[in-house]
Order: sequence, then C-alpha cells, then structure tokens
Amino acid sequence: MDKKIIEILAKNDKYCSHGDTVNYADPPKVFENCEGSFLFDENKTPYLDWQMWYSAVNFGYKNKRIADVLHKQVDTLPQLASQYLHKEKVDLAEVICKYMEEKYGVKGRVHFNVGGAQAVEDSLKVVRNHTGKTHQFAFMGGYHGRTLGASAITSSYRYRRRFGNFADRAHFVPYPYCFRCPYGMKVETCDTYCHKQFEHLFDTEYQSIWDEKAKQSEFGAFYIEPMQGTGGYIVPPAGYMKKLQESLKKRNILLVADEIQMGVYRTGKLWSWENFDIVPDIFVFGKAITNGLNPLSGIW
Repeated sequence: MDKKIIEILAKNDKYCSHGDTVNYADPPKVFENCEGSFLFDENKTPYLDWQMWYSAVNFGYKNKRIADVLHKQVDTLPQLASQYLHKEKVDLAEVICKYMEEKYGVKGRVHFNVGGAQAVEDSLKVVRNHTGKTHQFAFMGGYHGRTLGASAITSSYRYRRRFGNFADRAHFVPYPYCFRCPYGMKVETCDTYCHKQFEHLFDTEYQSIWDEKAKQSEFGAFYIEPMQGTGGYIVPPAGYMKKLQESLKKRNILLVADEIQMGVYRTGKLWSWENFDIVPDIFVFGKAITNGLNPLSGIW
C-alpha cells in the first residue's frame, strides 16, 4: 500500500470520529480525484461511482456549467443570514412552486435549510403543527437521516441504539420489495398483497392504529422514499404508491415523500414520486439541488 495512503488511514484512526459510519471496504478506500461519473485513487485507477455520492452529484463530478455558476455566485454573494433576502433564493422557490402549480395544479411554498436531515425535521414540525399527531408511518428499510427526529422514522435500530427511548418512533411497514417479498409472495399473482396488509391495520381498533368511532388515526403522516436508497435502491411495483396514497387520503393521513436521494433527476424525472402517479402533500429535497457543491435542502 502506498505510504501516503497508510498515513491517511492512520490519521483517520487517530483523529476522525467514526460513529456508526459503514465503510464498505477494510481498510476504507481513499480517492484523490474525480471526473464525470468516475472517482480516481492514488494510482489514477478509475472507479465508476454508481451511487454518485449518495445521489448528491446527479449531474456529474466537475460539471463545468454548474461550477461556473457557483464561482460567479461566490464572487457576488456566497451566503446570507436567513432574516435577509436575495434574488437567487426567491427565484429557486418560485421555480419549484411554479413547477408544482403548472404541472399538478397544487399551490405551495418552499422552506429552505442546509441539510437533508434538518429538512426532514422541518417537515416533522409541519406535520405535527397541521395534524396535532406525533407518530408517523415509515417503511422498513427507509432512511431519513440521523438527527433525533429523523432517526425516529429511520428503520435501522443501530442509528437509535445508543440514545435511549424514542417515544415518537415510527410504526414501520414492510416496503414492497418484490425481489425479496417480506410476505413470500410472487409479484405476478400477489395483487399487491403488501398494500392489503397495510389496509388491514385499519380494520379494527385492536390493531392499535385506528379509532373507528372517531374516524381518526394516531398517525399524522406516512414518510416514504418513493424508491428506496440506503435500503438497497429498490423500485416498488406499479400501482403500489397510488394505492397507498388513496388509503392515506381516506384517513386524513399525510403523504410525505423524501426526495433527498432520489430527487433532482436521479430517476429521469425531477422528483422520483412522479414515476408513480402520486402527488405528495409534502416533499423533502436536498443533495443534488446544488449538485453537492453547497449545503442546501428544503421542503415544499
């Protein structure tokens, strides 16, 4: 191993907090450069980056068009305290809102933040304020961040293990993962069995989800990744998400789409939920909205 790499790894062990970070190689791979969709190690060996920095650089590393715009903005007004306004902030909010209004006929506003998990936290506040509910549905395999609120709706227990009880922990529902169906069904014959199982949660009050007399659920929203990212880049079967939203609308439960990994053209469309004939009540975005060059996230 190159002496320089050994030194980097030694410093990493000595000075960097690892937390629960997963390194997929032992020792961790060290990269020195990038271009387009490729990363390069110390020997200039190219590696195709399939995940593109967890979908932060959907438009490619060293994208000159984006870098030039960033350089111009840094030389003009790189950042501003939130109590003030600048044209670029308002223009971006307008683009997102007009897209939703002109294409889907729904009006909304955008609230910006600096990181994906922070935007998820903002959305949780909106849900609580609007519904008065503190509990949410989320998918098994779902990932929404590592802040306390986001960890409560992220399925992996290892993100919560060290931090005590999460009273607002989500009710986790099996994701429609047809290749490894959690119910052992076959997609050709199951007739979206997984959705029917979700519907059964509302059959009686004894499922602990629904009060039939009050026509009210304990849950304010269902947090989804329209296509799962960290859980394995999983695409749900056709029709599932639409059926899910119909079930939620009947019970006045909001649908919140987390677009942080799959949004901004990762799936070929601006937002990944557009592939499934649904329109969420709230969606969260980040990462690729600046191609990873500036920390920016938000909710619509």
